[in-house]
Amino acid sequence: MKYILAILFLIFCNTLFAQNEPIAALESEIEKHLFKKPDSAKIYLKQLLNYSDKRHDTLVAITYSKLGITYSQLAKYDSSAYFFDQGIRLAEKAPILKADIYSNSGINYRHNAEYEKSIAALNNAMELYQKYGDRSGEGVVYGEIGSNYSYMGEKEKAIIYLEKAIEIFKETGDNRLYILQQKLANIYYNAGNYEFAIDLYEQILPEFEKEKRPSYYLTLLSYAESLAQVGKTKEGEMRLIEARDGLAEIKNLEYSHVAIGKLAKIYQFTNRPSLAQAAYEKAYQYLQEIHSVRLLQIASDYLKFLNSRGEYEKAVSVIKSVKNSTHNYEDAMNAQDELSFLLSTRETYRNLGEFEKSLNVFDRIDYLKDSVQKATDQIKIKQLEETYQNKIQREKNIALQSKNDLLEDYNSKQRTFIILSLLLTVLILALSIVIFSYNKKRLAFQKEAVANLEKANIALKENQELEKELFAEKEKNLLDKERELVAVSLEVADIQKQITDIIDTSDEEISANAANKIKTTLNQLNYWKHFKTKFIEINPEFGYNLTEMFPNLSEDDIAFCSLLKLQLSNEEISALMGISKESVLSRKYIVQNKMNLEDNEAYFEELIGKL
Repeated sequence: MKYILAILFLIFCNTLFAQNEPIAALESEIEKHLFKKPDSAKIYLKQLLNYSDKRHDTLVAITYSKLGITYSQLAKYDSSAYFFDQGIRLAEKAPILKADIYSNSGINYRHNAEYEKSIAALNNAMELYQKYGDRSGEGVVYGEIGSNYSYMGEKEKAIIYLEKAIEIFKETGDNRLYILQQKLANIYYNAGNYEFAIDLYEQILPEFEKEKRPSYYLTLLSYAESLAQVGKTKEGEMRLIEARDGLAEIKNLEYSHVAIGKLAKIYQFTNRPSLAQAAYEKAYQYLQEIHSVRLLQIASDYLKFLNSRGEYEKAVSVIKSVKNSTHNYEDAMNAQDELSFLLSTRETYRNLGEFEKSLNVFDRIDYLKDSVQKATDQIKIKQLEETYQNKIQREKNIALQSKNDLLEDYNSKQRTFIILSLLLTVLILALSIVIFSYNKKRLAFQKEAVANLEKANIALKENQELEKELFAEKEKNLLDKERELVAVSLEVADIQKQITDIIDTSDEEISANAANKIKTTLNQLNYWKHFKTKFIEINPEFGYNLTEMFPNLSEDDIAFCSLLKLQLSNEEISALMGISKESVLSRKYIVQNKMNLEDNEAYFEELIGKL
């Protein structure tokens, strides 16, 4: 009997071991691939679910949670939400595990810009952590809520929650403090404080780099863009390439294409338009194809690039396509992304002269600007209110403990406080009405200003066209006068030369006395002086500018330069001045020497031509 029981026990143990062996093997593969190769981890996790009936519900819940994490890394947010819900359902008897899954679910919703669902899931996690005294869990939730408000554009509120999380992690000695510092760095990055963001990123990146999980590459995206914003474009480009390749390797293609879009921005700023064009199109097309909430961010930069290159028709097609694919801009990470895209849209319509469409976009832009500012103001007001209420409560406690006999006086003060509060409420209401009226008038004024600006632009263009025509006419008249002057002067000079040649070479007898009188009369006419006078009338600024630049030039030098200005040949100058061609070359060299340009004839000619 004993032997039979022993044999049965051995058979049971072997059967149990045989069942556990493939489970252990799958769990080992999952740990290897979970954060590095999510597509492989997904396969092993689904295989592990086949053994769910042989495993405890808590272990199965963990498997579903890991599947949720894997699908979130692959940007399959709907599938991820489903697996997290399954894990939450099976984790009823493990409240801390349930809280962890709620927290991961909140992160997944945030990746898809579903902020209300995200905060609801994180609040569920917070209730469980607080109920069971898990302070580190509370810190994690505060940090994730802070990230939500950061993406929503409520920067001040995000900082408040992150500071709470940091205080808890310091209190508990949690070694994940660097994760919260990374989230804080993201807030300063989103707020445009790039120098401080870089300092924070450089403190925490070595920790992320140890394992090179998705969080490392995602952090590189913000770090790289911060570097580019402060002028370190080469280092920023290298970091973005590392992020692009790392994210592609772990199959996070959504963020890999976000990295490509950010690289396009650097290519644009570093004057590499062909690379920028290719990168923008690749990122834009993929993010549109998967209906990513990050499409507007990349599309906004792409639109600015197209506007800068004057490709307005292409820009209009992008505007229409984005509007349709994002359900009229509803699918976006935050209002700031929509605002940035609409500002670029307005610029496109303005450049195309479609002012009605530009004004329609303007209304939405004005609303978004007010919304963003209002969100910030409400946070500041809430902080002031909390500070004020805490101060009043402390004063009440002190008064109640030390002066019970002043209760009646206290009640009187309370009534006064209520009255003042009512008055303050009325004042705030009145102020709100005034602000509303002011904004309404301001909008009307801005619309009128846009219309006036358009009219002014049209008038300016007409004036510019008229000035251009007048300038062209003036240039033509000047050219005609110069040609006329040259033609007349050369003709007269030629006649003078012909007469002189006739006298010198005539076969007939001409008395020396008569020849000399003719030559003297011709010389007294001084056609060269007549040419100089007429040239100055046509080009009054030429001589003045040349004298200003080279004071040591004589009047004859300047007159000689005027012939060069008219681009006369050496033969024509020789005829006009009544000197030999060798004398012309000699005179030209003398003038160049006075201008210290004897070794640079090309520049000398260019200078004379431009004056």
